[in-house]
Amino acid sequence: MLFLFTTLSAQQNGEQLSGSELEDMEDRNMNYLMQINEIVKDYPAFSYSYKMNDGKLQDVVVTGVDNDIDRKKLEVVLFDLKSNKNKMKTTANRMGVFYSVDEEAEYSGGKEALQTDIVSNLKYPEEAKNWGLEGTIFVKFVVDEDGSIPFATTTSNIETSVEMYMKDLEQQAIKALKATSGEWEPAEIDNVEVASLSVLPITFDFEKNPTLPALIR
Repeated sequence: MLFLFTTLSAQQNGEQLSGSELEDMEDRNMNYLMQINEIVKDYPAFSYSYKMNDGKLQDVVVTGVDNDIDRKKLEVVLFDLKSNKNKMKTTANRMGVFYSVDEEAEYSGGKEALQTDIVSNLKYPEEAKNWGLEGTIFVKFVVDEDGSIPFATTTSNIETSVEMYMKDLEQQAIKALKATSGEWEPAEIDNVEVASLSVLPITFDFEKNPTLPALIR
């Protein structure tokens, strides 16, 4: 991994991103993802595309969002998210994990299979449900070069006064994600397989039960 870090780390504006800069940008990206999820949960037909010119981001086109204010917010946040990722591209953290890559890690069976397999391994903890706890858990995880998941953690903007019920949701989300370990196609940079960070949102909802919202790249 040291070899990959040395050969694949990109220079940004003539200077390589420091570890702290990389972590700060990843934290901002996580906040962007949470903002996007909060808006699009009310728009099941939401989709987006990036307009590029000579490899540079020019614009973001959002469809399936009727409210003009919400659509504009999404365009701005998606633009900032993609811009950040472009600045971070091919730069690894101190553990040799890449936050932005040429080809994202993908589940072997595709998005539909991922949703099926995650949901089939999820249980909505009864205590959390009875307490009225619902919302989205964002599972941040590393897909290694062999398609395994050696590390996973969570973040969320769910608020509750009962921390143990929140931990139940987080543990369920991580357990379901780790059940897919070994079934992933690793990310690539310059056609070289690398370890990368991915984020999977998992929503616990009373009416819909656990579901996977739209994946944002």
